[in-house]
Amino acid sequence: MARSGHVVLVGLMGSGKTTVGCRLAARLERRFVDGDEELERATGRTAREIAEADGVPALLVLEARVLLDALARPEPAVIAPAASVVDDAGCRRALRSPDVTIVRLRARPDTLAARHSAGSHRRSLGVDPVAGFTAQGRARERRFRAVEPAVTVDVEDRSPDEVVGVVLQELGDGRGVGSGI
Repeated sequence: MARSGHVVLVGLMGSGKTTVGCRLAARLERRFVDGDEELERATGRTAREIAEADGVPALLVLEARVLLDALARPEPAVIAPAASVVDDAGCRRALRSPDVTIVRLRARPDTLAARHSAGSHRRSLGVDPVAGFTAQGRARERRFRAVEPAVTVDVEDRSPDEVVGVVLQELGDGRGVGSGI
C-alpha cells in the first residue's frame, strides 16, 4: 500500500469523520489525527467551550490551525478536521495539494442533528439543529466541492465499516492515496 500522503475526511459535524477516520487509519496502518482532540490538547478546551468563551470566529481560526499543523507533518496520516476548515481559503489551498487525498462524508441534516446531540464537545447549533445543518450544508456545498474530493460517500444506512470499505474500494484499497489518484 502506498504511503505517499495524507487522507483528509471532510464533512459536516456528525457525518462520521472521527469514527470512520479511526477505522480507516487502522486499515491503512496510519496515524489518526482527530481535529477535536488536537484542538482540546492544544487549548485545554473543547470546541464548544472556545465558541462560548471566545466566539465562533476565534474557534474557526484555531480549527484551521489544527488542520494546517496536521498537514505539515511528514508522516502520512488520516485526518478528521472540523467541518469549518473548508471555509478557510488557506485550508482549501492546502487540501488541494497533490499529496492530499480528500474523502467527503455526507449525511442528511436530520441524521446529523441526531448525532450532534450526542456530542457535548461540539458547539451548539441552536434550538433547531436540523435547520442549522441544512443551512450549513447549503453554505458549504460549494466549498466542499472546491477541495475536489477523490471520493464522496453517503453514510446513510451504512455502518462505519461499510463506509471504510467503500472508501478503500474507491481509492483502490489505499494504493495511490495522496498521489493524485
